[in-house]
Amino acid sequence: MAVNTAAMIARTRFGAELKRVRLATRVNGEKVQQIHVARAMGLSRYDRYSRMERGETWPNDAEWLAIHTYLRMDLETRVRLETMRREGMSIASAWWTEFDNEFHESLIEFVAYEDSAQKITTCAGNIVPGLLQTTEYGRTVTSLLAKSTMSPHLVERSVELRANRRRAFGKPNPPITEAIIGEAALRQKVGGAAVMVRQLDSLVLDATQGHVTFRVIPFEAGATLTYMFHLFEFGGANENPIAAFDAMTGMSFWRNPKEVRGIRGLVDSLKSLALPPLDSLEKIRAIRKEMSRD
Repeated sequence: MAVNTAAMIARTRFGAELKRVRLATRVNGEKVQQIHVARAMGLSRYDRYSRMERGETWPNDAEWLAIHTYLRMDLETRVRLETMRREGMSIASAWWTEFDNEFHESLIEFVAYEDSAQKITTCAGNIVPGLLQTTEYGRTVTSLLAKSTMSPHLVERSVELRANRRRAFGKPNPPITEAIIGEAALRQKVGGAAVMVRQLDSLVLDATQGHVTFRVIPFEAGATLTYMFHLFEFGGANENPIAAFDAMTGMSFWRNPKEVRGIRGLVDSLKSLALPPLDSLEKIRAIRKEMSRD
């Protein structure tokens, strides 16, 4: 699935040619495996190099030097691939690429899918989804839950990353966005009552401006959601939906059509438990009114 078609095509072409060169290379008479190139790059695993051959990422300058040196590319081959790399990398970068080296690559992949989706369904039982968080709310959640693993600087970069995700709402054709949220997420006083009131105000504004359709699962419902997941749907005829799941170590993705159909069924079940959109908006307003008295 292409997030940026021009960039994807350039990476794919480069990766395919890099793979062709590796397969044609012999070192000490032996075929070159991906792990051999990865070790020449100073890596113990071949995952990153494999992503290059699959057209998912570019080698940086040091990595490229190690690659073409180990593969003993002749001048013509090296110049050809270097030109492909230079021209491909010059394609205008998406805003999230500045966060590439700071966060797990699966999170960056998630943001890219989210930014390119035509329809987003985000579901959470006891926390406001990241796309809809205010900076105060996001800073509080991240600093308290990740204080043992993230520096104050990285916490702020995480808040900045989440804030930038809202750029999607400012596009000429913004995504159709639906949020299914448990009532617990609206009542938890993250950061204190004042911070939470401003978060609820932001949700109401998103709803009234047409950015998001909310469906709240009330406490009275027979069940609720216990984890967070997202469903991204795209505009291309051959671009299948992708389901994404939040995990402590990064994001995981389901792309298999059968698995995605199961997620669609879960979304339908959650909708049956939730209040209709207008009633959900009134529920958010009522909780905001109660909390403002605290």
